[in-house]
Amino acid sequence: MKLKEKKIKLNPIAIVTIVILIAYVISMLIPVFWTLMTSFKSIQEYKYGDITAAIVKPNKLGFPKKFTFENYVTAYRHFNIEVEIEYEGIAYKVKYGILGQFLNSLKYAVGCGITTTFTSLVMGYAVARFKYKFSNYIYAFVIVTMALPIVGAMPSEIRVAQQLGIFDTFLGLWIMRATFLNTYFLIFYAQFKMIPYDYTEAAKIDGASPFVVMFKIIVPLAMGTISAVFVLNFIGYWNDFQIPMVYLPTNPVAAYGMYYFEYSKEADLAEIPNKLAGIWLLATPIVIFYTIFNKKLTVNLSVGGIKG
Repeated sequence: MKLKEKKIKLNPIAIVTIVILIAYVISMLIPVFWTLMTSFKSIQEYKYGDITAAIVKPNKLGFPKKFTFENYVTAYRHFNIEVEIEYEGIAYKVKYGILGQFLNSLKYAVGCGITTTFTSLVMGYAVARFKYKFSNYIYAFVIVTMALPIVGAMPSEIRVAQQLGIFDTFLGLWIMRATFLNTYFLIFYAQFKMIPYDYTEAAKIDGASPFVVMFKIIVPLAMGTISAVFVLNFIGYWNDFQIPMVYLPTNPVAAYGMYYFEYSKEADLAEIPNKLAGIWLLATPIVIFYTIFNKKLTVNLSVGGIKG
């Protein structure tokens, strides 16, 4: 029997929606393409165009007539932050280059990504898989905490961190980011709630402990969601400059370096192509990271019943 191909009929609403989405994607890609293209233009070409021509025509929107890496070299040399470190009562000035800032960003993003993901996972599992009245209170507490704005808590957090000796340390920030009061708790809650309890009951009959059930049976089934949450956390922390600027004053991350780079008063960084080159220096690692793990962000895990 020949299978008849089904023709997809598009109604006017669907056509309009597709056109709007395509226009939206194009509007997002054009600035990205322009920044990359402009970063390879020389300052002279960007501001004046071809100086041999009779009329000065700046090349601000067109393709570069000659690709140059001079802007990236300039941005790399000036992508520095100087911090003051006090040791035994003496203040020392330490300069962090872009590689040192990348290393600090890696420590911050990976460590905080792991603690945030793990804490949300454990609490999401406990609330979803254990049927206690207190579980409902925890779920409601998370919803209320996310809805209520918390203002003015930073000074007290800094004071507590200083008293505990974890201020200006990566370990301190990892601990402070170990919270489940976020959207990822709800994601894990829904994920673990979706997995049938037959897996847990079958494992208990075989004598498995609650930890064995969690880490060897249920958690591996949700590994796709766990990976996606970690990638999202990593990207968010990599791009964060405000928290490290306050809590890691002597360990600047690359995002803070970009903030300092953007508002720098140095003459070499006053031109647009140089600034765009600095942006791409910071964006390149996260673009590579996203290219490798992009499938984790589109994961769709569905768990069926037990198959014999």
